[in-house]
Amino acid sequence: MGTPVIVMIVTLAMPNGDASVQVRPMETAAQCRLAADLEAADPFVARVECSELRDGRLELEFRSLEQDTEAVAPGVARPMTSNPRTTG
Repeated sequence: MGTPVIVMIVTLAMPNGDASVQVRPMETAAQCRLAADLEAADPFVARVECSELRDGRLELEFRSLEQDTEAVAPGVARPMTSNPRTTG
């Protein structure tokens, strides 16, 4: 078993409707978590996730927006992204 490959996946959602996904390699899982916390503070980051490449596969875990917006008060519009600080 070789050195694990850790990546940070950042999904951007811009106010004009543009979106993109960036995949960045990281040295360790701890560094990835720290970088992910910093990325999550960006208002244009919709989602950020750290993952490890295992057996040539990169497995991601996407939660549904229903789980992300359960804390939203009744009658309040759901955010377009999972990041409540986004402008979307």
